[in-house]
Amino acid sequence: MDVKEPYKPVFRVLANSQDITDTIAKYFKSMSFTDSVGITSDMLEIVLADTDWDKPLAIPPKGSQLEILLGYGSELTNMGMFVRDEVEIAGWPGEMIIRARAAIYDATPQGKTDLQSQKTRSWPKGTKLADMAAKIASEHGMKPLVADKLRAIVLPHMSQSEESDLNFLIRILTKYDAVVKPQAGFLILAKRGEAKSVSGVTLPGVTITPDMCSRFRYVEAARETAGTVVAYWHATKQSRRYPIKVGKGEPVRRLKMYYPTEEMALAAARAELSRRERHQTTVSLACVGDTDIQAEGNVSLEKWRPGVDGEWIVTRVVHTVDSQRGYQCDVELELPNEAGTPEVSLEDDGEG
Repeated sequence: MDVKEPYKPVFRVLANSQDITDTIAKYFKSMSFTDSVGITSDMLEIVLADTDWDKPLAIPPKGSQLEILLGYGSELTNMGMFVRDEVEIAGWPGEMIIRARAAIYDATPQGKTDLQSQKTRSWPKGTKLADMAAKIASEHGMKPLVADKLRAIVLPHMSQSEESDLNFLIRILTKYDAVVKPQAGFLILAKRGEAKSVSGVTLPGVTITPDMCSRFRYVEAARETAGTVVAYWHATKQSRRYPIKVGKGEPVRRLKMYYPTEEMALAAARAELSRRERHQTTVSLACVGDTDIQAEGNVSLEKWRPGVDGEWIVTRVVHTVDSQRGYQCDVELELPNEAGTPEVSLEDDGEG
């Protein structure tokens, strides 16, 4: 990552495809964009000075689509599309805080609809995850993007009872150590901890050295190793359960849920083992702003110290632009998934 402090940070804001950058420039105080993995929706926050009570700023309507471009000089990167969620008026001095999210909570002028509306329906046995994503995306005016490793997954019968499409997908993908992200009009399903885009292409690598950072924290949880994860699947015809063990050694973590197929039990066990491996060691830091730093992207820490130097995966990054600090990134990192396939054991535990 090149140190870009000599260059002035530049941003553009588009509201329903109209450039409003010049309109808000004299009121602008700060802007932050949070890019994260997991169930938390990416969020945009724009703070504007609203001190003239004779001519107060107009409140943007619900469902407004906001697009943010960020960078240095003439090199701008589109950071995504967000839908206006809430507006806060505060003081003193007066200011307006506009919050928008990648998840859709209100219908937008471009025809995208609410991902949080609850539905009740049944998905038949044999539905492919890719086909489910395509149907849900089309219902909300979005386009599906599904990682290659997830496309071929065939699901058992699934019931969606008074549950939003977003929560339903999160519930399914958690079992495969995968995430769902609404972003820029796309419904994205991706594997965690692999530093790859949905298409399987490795995301841009970013190198961070100590001189680029104003704050740094490294935490290693040495109290336990990833150990072994045991998942169970239920063979209906035999009226018995069978265990699948992934990993090795202590401690042993047994998943409480019984899975309908051997494939789903194996996927759940591998997902839990991957989570345990990644969460043992974490890093957080504040560094010079760089649009290449993105959730699930790769960061290489260099010139720090043994045990810290190496490859890491971004779990969360907050891009902030303001008049005081310029452009800065607050980044949270964890270890990537270990290479290779964990040891798997299939055996009858003798229980009916």
